[in-house]
Amino acid sequence: MVIARERTRTAPSSVPALIWSVLAICLGLWWLWQPQRYPFAPGDPATFGTLLGVLPAPAMPPLLVAAGAWGTVVAWLAAQRQQARPTTVIVVGTAAVFAVVFGLVVPGIQPLTLVGYAMAMLGPPVLFSAVLAGARRWRGGPWAVGVLLLVVALAWFSGLADGAVLLRYLDVITTSAERAGPPAVLLFFLVGGLAWGLFGTHTLLRVRVDRPAPAWMRPAAAARWGRVAVVIATVCALPYGLVRLTWLTPWPVGGDVAELAAHPEIRLHGLLLGLAALAGAVLTTGLVAGWGEVWPRWLPVLRGRPVPVAAAVVPGTLVATLFTVAALPVSVMAVTSGMPEMLLYFPFPVWGPALGAAVLAYALRRRDDMARPGTIDGS
Repeated sequence: MVIARERTRTAPSSVPALIWSVLAICLGLWWLWQPQRYPFAPGDPATFGTLLGVLPAPAMPPLLVAAGAWGTVVAWLAAQRQQARPTTVIVVGTAAVFAVVFGLVVPGIQPLTLVGYAMAMLGPPVLFSAVLAGARRWRGGPWAVGVLLLVVALAWFSGLADGAVLLRYLDVITTSAERAGPPAVLLFFLVGGLAWGLFGTHTLLRVRVDRPAPAWMRPAAAARWGRVAVVIATVCALPYGLVRLTWLTPWPVGGDVAELAAHPEIRLHGLLLGLAALAGAVLTTGLVAGWGEVWPRWLPVLRGRPVPVAAAVVPGTLVATLFTVAALPVSVMAVTSGMPEMLLYFPFPVWGPALGAAVLAYALRRRDDMARPGTIDGS
């Protein structure tokens, strides 16, 4: 590949990396000032399979300050209109290191747990509110609302989610919120690695090349291999969700009948997590479906409008990164615990890359939409 010249314009993609770097400095300085607030230590369950599991606690705060300071300087240099070739090399090199360290080596499985719990707890009320708000202008709206009300009634009168269970589940939510600090910090590191990775990729794409895009990146080709990736990612989402649904039967897979009877809030929480996985499977199909390009009619305000590319690419990339990062620790747990079937329920080594490929194909297929003002992003 021959580099001819570089574009001479500002790099807005540096803004997320710059903001994250400044926040990293603040976090590192806070830990230096209040070392007892540092939430990690070698051997803690939250650091399993991560660099923080072997890094001495006093070492992380100054390293984070140094990384944030360097990232701030690099991101500021990249935002300048006139950008020399050495600056591009520094940006790409820094982005690669930050993406590997903060995006892959540091986070572990805790960020995925945090996001999964949030989806399970917030997903049902958000879905119900959206359907209820958009039902009036959608022909199937009353039926959808009726089905949701029927499900709520069945859950209440069957005892699956009656008043007593919901109160106990509120304790689960409260406990999860109290313990969300360390996973949230790890998620912050993961977002930083992702922001820097995207920044480095964008910097490379800003460099003009003499050769045209390879055949596999053309929209028609991306549509073909993207469908395969979507099928694989969707299938990977099914086992966990279907296993959780067995908790509605007398033969719960991965759960004890007596324990679930004594703690119905655990049953409800497990079912919501399973439904979140199945909802993820449905959302994955949107990467090749028509409603992945135009908002469906049951959504209020947005109905009928083109879906911004970022609305699918940003969350899809984040989730694919979460799955890919969790692949190694989950694989280690499956082997060390003598439970290889765990990889059937959580096929992250396949799920993460497949979802990432599906998101990439979606972005490549809609490149013309991204470049066309006034149709997708409303500009």
